[in-house]
Amino acid sequence: MNTPKFQPMVRAAAALAIALAGTLPAVALTAVPALAETGAGTPALADSTPTPAPADSTPAPASAPVSTTAAPSDPPLADSSPVPSATPSNDAGLAEAVQRDLGMTLAEFDAAGALGRRAADAAPSLRALPGYVGISLAGGKIAVEGSGPELLARVAELNHAGPDDFVLAAPAAAAVVPSAAELLASSTQQLFEAYVREVGAAGLQAVTYTNGHFVIRTGGTNTAQSVPGSDAVPAPDAVPASGSDPQPATAPGTKPRMSAADFVARYANVALEQGSRIATEEGFFGGQGYIIDGRTVCSAGFGAFSPAGEPLVLTAGHCAADGAAKQARIEDPAGAPAAGGAGSGAAAGTLGTFGFSQFGGPDNSVVATDGTNVGTDIAVLRGIRSSLDLQPAVTRWDNPADPGPTSVKIVGTVAPFRGQPVCRSGRSLGWSCGTVDSVGIWVIAGPNSLPPDYDNDLRALNGFDSSTVKSRPGDSGGPWISGNFAVGMHTGAESEGGVQTRAIATTIEDATGRVPGGVQLQLFLTKPTLTAAANGTVTAGEPITGHVGAGPASVVAPHSKVRITVVDEKSGQKPGQPLEVPIDASGKWQFPAPSSAGQFKFSAETVNGFSRSGAVSMSIDVSRLPAPAITSPLEGPALTAIETIEGTGEAGRTVRLSGDFTGTGLVAADGHWSIKVAHQPVFGKISVTAVLTAPGQSDGPSVTRTYTVTPPVPAVSNLRDGRHLRRDALPAGISGTAIDGAEVTAAVDGVVIGSVRAGSGGAGARAALQPQVPLNLAGAARWSVPFPAGLAAGAHTLTVTQAIDGVASLPAAVAFTVDAAPVSAGTPHGTPDPSQPAPNQPASQPAASQPAANGQASPAQAPVPPSDTSVTVSVGPSGSAGQLANTGAGGLLANTGAGGLLTAAGLGAGALLLGAAFVAFGRRRTGR
Repeated sequence: MNTPKFQPMVRAAAALAIALAGTLPAVALTAVPALAETGAGTPALADSTPTPAPADSTPAPASAPVSTTAAPSDPPLADSSPVPSATPSNDAGLAEAVQRDLGMTLAEFDAAGALGRRAADAAPSLRALPGYVGISLAGGKIAVEGSGPELLARVAELNHAGPDDFVLAAPAAAAVVPSAAELLASSTQQLFEAYVREVGAAGLQAVTYTNGHFVIRTGGTNTAQSVPGSDAVPAPDAVPASGSDPQPATAPGTKPRMSAADFVARYANVALEQGSRIATEEGFFGGQGYIIDGRTVCSAGFGAFSPAGEPLVLTAGHCAADGAAKQARIEDPAGAPAAGGAGSGAAAGTLGTFGFSQFGGPDNSVVATDGTNVGTDIAVLRGIRSSLDLQPAVTRWDNPADPGPTSVKIVGTVAPFRGQPVCRSGRSLGWSCGTVDSVGIWVIAGPNSLPPDYDNDLRALNGFDSSTVKSRPGDSGGPWISGNFAVGMHTGAESEGGVQTRAIATTIEDATGRVPGGVQLQLFLTKPTLTAAANGTVTAGEPITGHVGAGPASVVAPHSKVRITVVDEKSGQKPGQPLEVPIDASGKWQFPAPSSAGQFKFSAETVNGFSRSGAVSMSIDVSRLPAPAITSPLEGPALTAIETIEGTGEAGRTVRLSGDFTGTGLVAADGHWSIKVAHQPVFGKISVTAVLTAPGQSDGPSVTRTYTVTPPVPAVSNLRDGRHLRRDALPAGISGTAIDGAEVTAAVDGVVIGSVRAGSGGAGARAALQPQVPLNLAGAARWSVPFPAGLAAGAHTLTVTQAIDGVASLPAAVAFTVDAAPVSAGTPHGTPDPSQPAPNQPASQPAASQPAANGQASPAQAPVPPSDTSVTVSVGPSGSAGQLANTGAGGLLANTGAGGLLTAAGLGAGALLLGAAFVAFGRRRTGR
């Protein structure tokens, strides 16, 4: 899908909120189960021979081939029990589907799921307030649609209690002004019941709420999926209430009081649309396939627990054939189309047996004449084989041999919202993702529906739909998720001309509430860990703290707890009932340490209902000594030095420092202590730990503080402030001293000319001066960088800093000037005169005379050093003497020999002036 990230959510930004519970958009579908794939009496089933499963078992035409664009494959659960794994997934299968279908990353998809969970948690408190219309998700925000001071105040409270995710949006319906003869629909449930009473359920597909108005969606006669696609009724996008009446076919012996168009025309905020035929799709980790009585195939939804803790598998109710289904066997992974198989696989072991099931109203009842018996589509598989390990996860279809490590972990449920990113998994198509279009009540043709109208067995259920999610026969019962949250289970799909246009799912939160006694969804939980205690010790009675991580899920399952169990080492008996402590939003948990000192051993396990993480053995030392406090210096701004560490503690105890500072001190009677550390100059990022000690007792908990100490300014030794340098006699390098191991950086006019480490034995990460080295020397380790080439004549500024652990000192600044070199007579500027002495020759030594251009000998000139004059710098460790060997004129700036050069230059200049005078005098005499 070549769309920007979150584009599906952006498209829904203007949509009104989806009403929850009593205000859910009602959607009605007429469809029958696509019932299953027969295998000619053998356990191996072929996808090419799907048959409907009404009582007469009439064979159906072959199904359409499975699309080759299905998500990467992963097999259904085989006979072997998968091993739980907390290893972060590689996200291959789902990541591709999320990017392909939603233009999102997995992190963004998980964040959207968590956002939906927060919206669902807030919905009950919002729904009870006047002016509330609904909730939708768009642009990474939770749009609360409605108005009024109470709603505004509640939105502010929700944002104050957490991230600023909630925004109050004026209801789009406010723009609809009814005439005196028109009505305003207030909820999808009210509208659905009115439509069923006055028009009938036959042909009704949906009653939804979107973009500030309600939509009545009808279509042609819906039949079983095996009916040829050419029989499908065309589905224009929308038919206005004033247009032609797409009056649905009516049930035998009934006559509607009015047409669908007339019904819609009575409302100012209701529109009429026409849809296409919808059919259910049938087909361990969730999403894996299972075979029903050796005849049909569906997909597993989610693992769950009965009220007694019995393991269960949740799937679609219509897969149970109104209670006629008996046994479920696991489909062999190799044969599942989502895993790359050519058709249905052979059975790979027993899964369980069918227990409770409901498709439609209670006891699989059809739509009542008043529309009040809206039901669900759920079946419960029980008696799960004892050797099978159900997982709180959904297969990604990316590793047929081992789906566990890469599976999507389920941490809870969330109600669907319009605009919510969702993904569906099933054994036929694998993964498909999209966004929720609407939520409401759907009408599906049951297994007893008969031609030609198939409207004699219509079942109503709470569900939601998506026009962007795709599916195939055999995916029924499979899980729909948003992030790591369960949203629903797959029910059916609408097709137009053989092309699927809409996928429908039953809402998981509503479905599980219909099971007698209720069920608990199986949740993924990570094992708890113990927070690193100060030196592994806590004070008696003080909190023992720990953490429960979310990974590889996005969040910890809401309402989870940590169960603490203490076992007496001598007797092996548990002294009392386990203690359960809550886990906060950040994953933190805590409980008080025992009052007795010594080693404390216990086990900790994350629990949520019947879901368990597995126990972890832990131990911690309990001391009677409290932790001290460090009160000075304070952590925060960088310091230039630390001379004293001070704090408070229990009077009479000894404080011991460790870390970058060491020392001991006694806590005075007033509870204060102070330890001098000025003799331990340390720079960079440092830490110090303090602990109380007492004879015959275990050390108490420790406390640690961290500081930033700025190093002193480094020294520049061979370039004095205000110095003038001749351009033809520049030094080869700049050198000085710094703290051993410090990173020294030199710059000229703000441009870095070199960065080196001072000395040869520095610690690098942290350096400390020896006590005998004065601080104002900034250390005794030598450093040197080359002098910049091509430096123009004029004023310049050198700055040098030293850094330890990334903490830089203030700069040492030296201003100097580069003077232009004098121009030699008779030679090009800057070109050495061959008549001059070699660079290493003393400046006072006369050069051999060379004939001038006019045949006269020219006066001796001061030597001009060649351009490659260099300085050899030897850098020694702290305390060693560095040397600069001058291999050319002007090498060491501190003693360049410029005095001798100036003397020679002066003599040469005098000789030139004298010679010029004689020439002029001679010319004057000749002219006379």
